[in-house]
Amino acid sequence: MARAYPLTDLVKLVRAYGVLAGTSDMERVLAGTLSREWIAKEVEHLVPLSSLPVRLFETQRGRDLLAAELFAKQDIDPETIKPETLDIRIAGSRRMINSNRLPKLEPIIHQAVLAANMLLGVRLYGSHGNGTRTMTHDLIVATMLQDSYGKSHRYSAFSSHDHEIVDDTYVFTWFGDTVGKLVITLAEYLALFNESVDAGLEIPEPPSPEIATAVAAIQASRLRLVARAAGDRVISFMDRDQSRELEAAGIDCSADFPERPAMEKHYKLTIKAFKLPGVDHYALREPLRNTLLMAVRDALRDPAKRERLSGRRGKAVHEVHINLPVMEYFAVSEAPNSIEAVHVASLEMMRSLEKGRRKSLSSMAAHAFRISAIAERVLGRALEPLIVTLAMLHDVVEDGSMRVTGYGHSLRKIQFRFGGPIAAMVSELTDSSVLSAGANKANLTLKQPHLLLPQAQYNVGRFTDMTVKATEAEVPYTLAGIVIKLLDTVISIEEGIRDPELMSGHWRHSGARIYWAERDRGSIVRPLVERLLIEIKTSADPEYASRPHHVNAVRLQAGCAILETVLMYQDMYATQNLAILAHEFGLDSTERETLISLFFDRNVNEEQFDERVFVGLLDDEKLHQNIEAGELPCIGYTTLYAKDATLDSPRKVDTFIAYRSSALRRQEMRRELGIDSTEKLTALTLRQEQVLRMYDRTLQSTAKSGRSGALAELHDHAVNAQLAVNQ
Repeated sequence: MARAYPLTDLVKLVRAYGVLAGTSDMERVLAGTLSREWIAKEVEHLVPLSSLPVRLFETQRGRDLLAAELFAKQDIDPETIKPETLDIRIAGSRRMINSNRLPKLEPIIHQAVLAANMLLGVRLYGSHGNGTRTMTHDLIVATMLQDSYGKSHRYSAFSSHDHEIVDDTYVFTWFGDTVGKLVITLAEYLALFNESVDAGLEIPEPPSPEIATAVAAIQASRLRLVARAAGDRVISFMDRDQSRELEAAGIDCSADFPERPAMEKHYKLTIKAFKLPGVDHYALREPLRNTLLMAVRDALRDPAKRERLSGRRGKAVHEVHINLPVMEYFAVSEAPNSIEAVHVASLEMMRSLEKGRRKSLSSMAAHAFRISAIAERVLGRALEPLIVTLAMLHDVVEDGSMRVTGYGHSLRKIQFRFGGPIAAMVSELTDSSVLSAGANKANLTLKQPHLLLPQAQYNVGRFTDMTVKATEAEVPYTLAGIVIKLLDTVISIEEGIRDPELMSGHWRHSGARIYWAERDRGSIVRPLVERLLIEIKTSADPEYASRPHHVNAVRLQAGCAILETVLMYQDMYATQNLAILAHEFGLDSTERETLISLFFDRNVNEEQFDERVFVGLLDDEKLHQNIEAGELPCIGYTTLYAKDATLDSPRKVDTFIAYRSSALRRQEMRRELGIDSTEKLTALTLRQEQVLRMYDRTLQSTAKSGRSGALAELHDHAVNAQLAVNQ
């Protein structure tokens, strides 16, 4: 059921982001829906430069990579690099590259971001700069939903059997009648338009100029994604399995220009769409005709020019983005807490992280969309555009850096485009090179006598010149920073729960997962959760509302919902991590159930837990057998041993014991918040059981597909070990 608070333009936009992440994140331009095997290859990991396909280095992106890695201290023009003259096998053997720097087929959810920003430009600057207010936010959302219409929503339920379909009922329920009618009208005309163009028939008159403009934006955004794929020449260095998937989708991977048929098709559709009566010229047709269409036309006439389409200054990518009216004219610093700022932030995130993939099924764009969607669900009336903008930008600097995606983003660039206050808030969420900075900042926040509102801390609403740096440990988190950090954690946990088999190396096993949950992210989350709890408990004081730094009732209610959500997901993640630990030690289902029960039982003291779990259940002999069988690469992958442990090393259980203490503290928090009712605890238990069933199905599926995952892990472990020896 839709929630009982106003269905504002912001709420509808954020829900659209959630639907896009849930329906279309596994779909790529040209290829359509990818297999999980393909997705697994894209999951973020490190690879030796020497292992990359030779044909990659024949492309502009490949030469850029060589210039950055092999000629970093020289101001060299990548165009002058001749890969065939370099011994990349030797020179690149010890250089590890983040896979997010490698070109990939773009997720189709980027189409929706592009189309939305094109139409926002029409709304603000169309009709010769006067703006076209009839280009409503509802129509923009309806346009965004076109590629999701009729698909299964992956995040509508944990079990695939319970996933909802984004059909008419769904759209009308969650987006209201106006958006629902526009989705249907636009979908029907779009289908009629495409059929008419394909058949060479006369194109019917569009229902309105606004629908005509929306169709033109959709076609142009689709062409932009195809053009980038052609410019990157990604298909030319696909492996055999990926090529087979593309061939099944009708792509001739052996052709010199395999993207040509799709590019010709979408070029034709865009040209026809731009000729529809009513399409805005000033804010849509003109900026795209002089960039995207001209570059694509040239590449179709002369395939040697297709490399100009993409890259850092690509004519069909960079020039398209910076010439969109929202990028050229809209000053976010003058309206930082606006829905327009959210759209611009989504475009900035998309263009910075287009190659980025998480350590799970999710692309980086979908990760930001999921944070936005859960923010709407949890915050309710307290949701503000500023929170959604931060959700879009929170990873842009860190993951948009040269070492991660190769984009070269920085806090200074965020400050230039979005203003000092937003840049300062992004800096809160950007990891520092000092590993302890986040935990120190969180602990400082815990000690504050009151919560800091971003509007007061950063003068939001007017541009201010300020110095920003990543995770400044001497300055506490603002309330907005706390909210995004906690919701980011929730979505990261959810990704780990849904896709454990897609993660690689240490991240498939209990050691890295539990260390991250307790010592890494946990060292930041725990103080922030405790600080929110203090504020909520303090608000019971009758004098609280008269204090100068009090938090209003709507935000306090949202804070309670955030805490309940964080505690629930942490317990679900702990349950899955215990199941992984049980699998590593070869426990049967009854033994696993005992392990989980003892872990969460506050009546079992440390001595009893040690005797019954460390001595009784977790037998090293079974662990050694599983290592020999290839279930895990080495003993350091499990949480009971140090990362660099050998078979002769003693156990190191302090992190696991602390992890259990944190779980028991969460039970105390529930009692303090009054959310430990039988009904709520039963719901939590049902979710934990669901997590276990999902994990068991994953194990069964992995077993059916053979031992390829385990063998690949062993290979990765051997490669990393050899690299360590070489260095």
